[in-house]
Amino acid sequence: MYTVNIGSKLLPWSQRKSKYVHIQKGKKGSNKIDWTCVCNVHALCNCLEYSNWQLPTDIEYSRAPDALANNIIKECLKPNSWFKKNYPTEFQAWYDGNPEAYTPLELHAVLAHYVSEWVGDPDADVFKSNLDIRDIIKQLYEKGIALAASVKWGGLIGHIITIVGFEAESEEMLKEWLYGFESNVKTTDVIKNIIIDDPWGFYDEKTDKYDGTKSGNDNKITTKYFWEHMKDVNNKNFKMAHIFKKPNLVV
Repeated sequence: MYTVNIGSKLLPWSQRKSKYVHIQKGKKGSNKIDWTCVCNVHALCNCLEYSNWQLPTDIEYSRAPDALANNIIKECLKPNSWFKKNYPTEFQAWYDGNPEAYTPLELHAVLAHYVSEWVGDPDADVFKSNLDIRDIIKQLYEKGIALAASVKWGGLIGHIITIVGFEAESEEMLKEWLYGFESNVKTTDVIKNIIIDDPWGFYDEKTDKYDGTKSGNDNKITTKYFWEHMKDVNNKNFKMAHIFKKPNLVV
């Protein structure tokens, strides 16, 4: 079996250890962010670190994902923030404390903007909604960069994990599948498993349940199952994910 695992040398961040809490109170109630809904910043920090980004520090929070969450919320609350200007309806619902509103940490475009701003590169994180399976595998195989993607499983309606690698039948078959112009080989005959780091814990696709006492590091999900549960789950051909670049080297 030929294996690619971008995150094999680092332990992923677990959202269960998050200390970040923000309660947005307004005329429509209150909207709370705590450890249960910060999978996003944890998965994104995994991607950044696996791509060799040096993550900014925060005097309030020592953990990078908590620092990122804190930075995003503070930036979004500034007068005429990017969030407010570009997504006024979503901003107002959240700002007013609507319990049903999406927080800035739950909107992919908002996350991509503020993650890129956080590390000082406008193209560090780009969110795309038109990726096929080859695009994802090429990102891992050719560029050595992890991706952050949303999945729907384990009783979680919306959840973000880090795609760190895959297992292929062989590298020869992988290359034929990726670059063979007339190849009719099925994806699942070549790509056997997708390897993920899951901030929620260990996920078992056979039972569709999580074990929060076990680490979500290097969890293997069969390719067919993963593709069926990766968002947009209603689109069989194209999926959504955050695409990252490596930092520019200063000579």
